[in-house]
Amino acid sequence: MENQGSSKRFYIIVIVLLLLMNVVAGYFLFTENTAKKELEVAKQELDNQYQGVLTELEARKAELEQYKGKNAELDSTIVARQTEIDQHKAEIEGLLRKGKITAAELGKARQLIEKLKEENKQLQGKVEELTSANEMLTQENQTLGQNLEKEKQATATLAEEKQNLSKKVALGALIKPVGLKITGMNVKSNGKESETTKLKNVDKLKITFETGENKITEKGSLKFYLRVINPKGETIAVRDQGSGTFKLADSGDEVQYSRIADIDYLQTNKKISIDWSSNITLEGTYKVEVYQSGYLIGKGEVKLK
Repeated sequence: MENQGSSKRFYIIVIVLLLLMNVVAGYFLFTENTAKKELEVAKQELDNQYQGVLTELEARKAELEQYKGKNAELDSTIVARQTEIDQHKAEIEGLLRKGKITAAELGKARQLIEKLKEENKQLQGKVEELTSANEMLTQENQTLGQNLEKEKQATATLAEEKQNLSKKVALGALIKPVGLKITGMNVKSNGKESETTKLKNVDKLKITFETGENKITEKGSLKFYLRVINPKGETIAVRDQGSGTFKLADSGDEVQYSRIADIDYLQTNKKISIDWSSNITLEGTYKVEVYQSGYLIGKGEVKLK
């Protein structure tokens, strides 16, 4: 009877021990599964955080990209920062893409993400700094452009006023012929001259006028350009007689002249007489125009029959 009692107690003890072992094993298994689930949840949360940081970070990198090429030192800083960020990203991605991740690795990933966040703030600050500087530069450029435009307008106005003043001075220096007259002249063999309107008796045209007094005109040599125009409206030009071309002051057009008359002017009234004797062969009205410095200063005509 005693042996049967001992055996029974032995079996009971074994059963209790087995039950305790199962409970302990179940507890550890439950704990391990719970830890795994918590680790997976933490990993997923960390991955979500990382993706959010990554999206914002890429936006900041894109904003920084537009400032490249404007400053060599800044370019170097941007490239170094972007390289460092890419290294952190690669390391975090390696941890998050593992089939299993330990608590230590999870902690390291969190540290890296916090570092990315801090660098993200620094990048955002740099973007804001650059944006502010760029806006100031744009505003300064606009102001400079406006000032430059005003300066151009002022310069153009000044140049126009100067040109107008120069023109006024030039016009003021022009001689205003007094008593301009064109006369057909017959020249006798003894040199005696007489006026005539009969074409067959005309040996030359005499152009006469007085200069009057002009204190604006500088003393010295003055050139008068004469155009003798026949009844057909053609300028009579003979190279041997000094004919050529000159430019009109207002338009710059080139016109032909018959001859040049040089006179010595002393700012006092002077009588001028100029002869033209070539190609007076057509009946009709002959016109004479007198020019100084490209401006028409006088004209007259005579009719020959």
